[in-house]
Amino acid sequence: MRGFGRRFASTSLVALLIGTATPLYAETLETIARDAYLYNPSIDAARANLRAQGENIAIANAARLPDVSLNGTAQLGQTFRSPGRDDLAAPLSLGVTGRLPLFDGGRAANSISQARASVDATYARLIATEQSTLQNAITAFFDVLRDKEARDLSRESLKLLLEELEASEIRFEVGEVTITDVAQTKARVAAANSTVIQADGNLRASAEAFRAVVGRLPGELDPPEYLPQLPETVAEAENEALATHPSIRAARSAERAAVYAIKIIQADKLPTVQLSTSLNGNLNDSLSNRDNSLGANVQLNLNAPVYQGGSVSSRVRQAQHSAAQARADYHAAVREVQRSVNVAWYALVTAKGAIASGEEQVAAAQLAFDGVKEELLVGSRATIDVLNAEQSLLNARISLVNSVRQLNVASYALLVAMGRLGPDFFGIPVYSETGGGTAGVEPVSPYAVLKEPTVSWRFPWRP
Repeated sequence: MRGFGRRFASTSLVALLIGTATPLYAETLETIARDAYLYNPSIDAARANLRAQGENIAIANAARLPDVSLNGTAQLGQTFRSPGRDDLAAPLSLGVTGRLPLFDGGRAANSISQARASVDATYARLIATEQSTLQNAITAFFDVLRDKEARDLSRESLKLLLEELEASEIRFEVGEVTITDVAQTKARVAAANSTVIQADGNLRASAEAFRAVVGRLPGELDPPEYLPQLPETVAEAENEALATHPSIRAARSAERAAVYAIKIIQADKLPTVQLSTSLNGNLNDSLSNRDNSLGANVQLNLNAPVYQGGSVSSRVRQAQHSAAQARADYHAAVREVQRSVNVAWYALVTAKGAIASGEEQVAAAQLAFDGVKEELLVGSRATIDVLNAEQSLLNARISLVNSVRQLNVASYALLVAMGRLGPDFFGIPVYSETGGGTAGVEPVSPYAVLKEPTVSWRFPWRP
């Protein structure tokens, strides 16, 4: 009988020793957010896309600037005639041509405006990517904390059950309990060992999700002591989100770009005027002929479309439909932001209520477990009652851990839904596209805006 307990003890010891390397320092939420912001490849890709889109402004602006080209031809030729009359020629031609658009129907101006609107939409998407990446890092941070706490609770539960199994075996040998009591305890030990293995697997999965966002496996994590300051009402949160959320800004800018696309196509119906100038020089110095010349001319070119087969009108209608789609996407973005704010808000409210109930449940379960153990000693309770009370206590503690994780995640999810979870929230210097690094902004202390103490990770069963 005792060999069974030792076998489970050795199995659980292997699980206890997995992943217990001691880190050199504890990582805070700010450290995790900073590393995710600076080194996440999704943000790097969004920054590169923004730089690429920014070049479209220069490309569009080039259409209304002069275009100057240089052309030249050099030649060497030998003409064979009668004896003594051979002719060697080396003609050279050089020319400079310049073109300046005088009127293009507004195509260039609208192209520049479209490019600027597209860049603004891309920048807003970069902000949204930054915020979603920070949210993923924060969620992974709290997932690791939750799964580590759940694993530790499962290990402690397994340790208690092993002690209870040993005690049951001793009581069975002296005739105080039956073989049924020992078998029930063995079954709970086996289930607890499986729970420990599952909890360890969950922790490893959360650690890999953490590495996918932050770029490394988590070390010892230091939970925050405060929750972020949030609006008092859901209406206040929704109004702020509608005013500042990057998804709405991106959709609005994309709609403006679609409107400018219509004007660009409509310019194909208008005439264009272009000023062209050229300067040409020819140098032909041969033995028998000297023919050097220099010429210059100025042209004013007018191109007025007369009949285009309806293609331009069709393209205009197509662009109008695309603009209508962009306008609908804008309204869809507004609704999605409203939905996200309300979902995050009520998830936060639910988590607060669940924590209040969970704390009462843990206290009651702890009292019941202690009482049942005492009653077992005087013979008024069976072994199965102790096992059930211990399982109820474990379930209550893990449920409270999940609620605390949900409270923290929902708090930052609400900030993302409002469009407020940027790098400046954590005091991270904002990335500068022109400087190629981080701008020299004054970091903002995150705890300057964190007012409400959090109940997270201050569990009654921890000293």
